[in-house]
Amino acid sequence: MSQKTIKKSAESITDFGNRQLNQQNFSRTVVLPKTALQNCGCNLDDKDLKVNVTLVQKDDEKFIKVTPVCKEQTEDEKKKEKKE
Repeated sequence: MSQKTIKKSAESITDFGNRQLNQQNFSRTVVLPKTALQNCGCNLDDKDLKVNVTLVQKDDEKFIKVTPVCKEQTEDEKKKEKKE
């Protein structure tokens, strides 16, 4: 009999501390360090760099999830959509 080994990747959390919310017209903005996006594998030279912002409500917990959308990721998603 063969056994399957399931490896769980260790969760890595980077705390950027308390960030200032800046007022810009009728919106609020927050600034992320460049290294945060670089560590996600994004090219900072990309002028079309975007983030996906999601409000997560789980039990008594509420938080905003910010996920970088890099150009490489969007191209891969387009390829997957064409295949389907």
